[in-house]
Amino acid sequence: MSDLYIRVIPTDPAWQPTSEAAARAAKYIADLFAGPGDHVEVVEPVFHERITLIDGGEYMEEVFCPRCDAAIGLDWFWDLLIARNGGRCVDEPTIDDLGVTVPCCGAALSLLQLRFEAPVGFARFEVSAMNWTRHVWDLSDKELTAAGEILGHPVTQVHAHY
Repeated sequence: MSDLYIRVIPTDPAWQPTSEAAARAAKYIADLFAGPGDHVEVVEPVFHERITLIDGGEYMEEVFCPRCDAAIGLDWFWDLLIARNGGRCVDEPTIDDLGVTVPCCGAALSLLQLRFEAPVGFARFEVSAMNWTRHVWDLSDKELTAAGEILGHPVTQVHAHY
């Protein structure tokens, strides 16, 4: 059986809300799935000790350099994350240093600048909505703005399928 997620994360990877704001944001997001025909299995705030890759699961197909538009390859990306996690392959890779030199053109960039075929993110906090059905796929800009106001920081979303 597979799982589908919407993961709402702050635009600043190191930022975390208060636990009270996190709980209010999780309730707000859960309420977005309360319409007729809408459903969500679990909505929860998740705090990570360190900046963590918020990946798209099966939606991750390719990563591109924003400078030269070359396809860099997910193998390069995963090898980088494994190296930054002490040579270990982990379920939730953490990243202390977001700086990177891309292999295609040698540009010094931030991991935040890389372009992924389907969006990914890096965060120390997320509101995770699991196994949802809804009349629209994405949370709207208005809904994301409201969630960000509840949290006290702008947010974005990452869809994941595992």
